[in-house]
Amino acid sequence: MKSQARDSGGFGPARNDASATEAVERVLDAGQRLVSERIELARLDVEEALAGRVARAALVVVPALFAFGGWWLLMAAAVASLDPYMTRAASLAIVGGANVVVGLVLVLTGWRSAWAPAATNERGARP
Repeated sequence: MKSQARDSGGFGPARNDASATEAVERVLDAGQRLVSERIELARLDVEEALAGRVARAALVVVPALFAFGGWWLLMAAAVASLDPYMTRAASLAIVGGANVVVGLVLVLTGWRSAWAPAATNERGARP
């Protein structure tokens, strides 16, 4: 009985090296599981964010394709309506030129808004 108290420092039964090794192994296993679960969680977060962005992009792209097709049909109708008054080449040039002018105005407007300084409030913070 006296030897048992001496081996354990007087605090209960004596510990052996095997239980300390097992404890270290359990801590390492728990750390590895934690890292693996964190990586899996990050992967799921990225997949969710990507799926959301793809869905939002589809909400923009699909209607834009329909609008693009409608624009082509409107331009074809404009050319067809000008045909009785001028040659086909002249009507195509007029409609094409109008598209170039509208496109340039849109590009310049977008360019200016992209490079314009951001609006700030009286404290200098962006709204």
